Amino acid sequence: MRKDKAVWDIVILETSKTGNTEKINTLNIDGNSISDHQEIANAFNKYYLTIVKSIKTKQNELSSHNLDNTTPLHYLM
Repeated sequence: MRKDKAVWDIVILETSKTGNTEKINTLNIDGNSISDHQEIANAFNKYYLTIVKSIKTKQNELSSHNLDNTTPLHYLM
């Protein structure tokens, strides 16, 4: 649970640096235009979950190669 909070703290820190406050009214995914706000939120959620899974997979690959597990990602996973 604490690792999830640490990840979100980093996401919030990094995303707040942009200062971008534009609202997204439509999103184009694979040629389909989405305008429902719940569907847009779900699409972003799916995208970011994919990234997290990718990071976890890469971390597992690094661990299986007996590399030093002192990277910041090690503590977040």
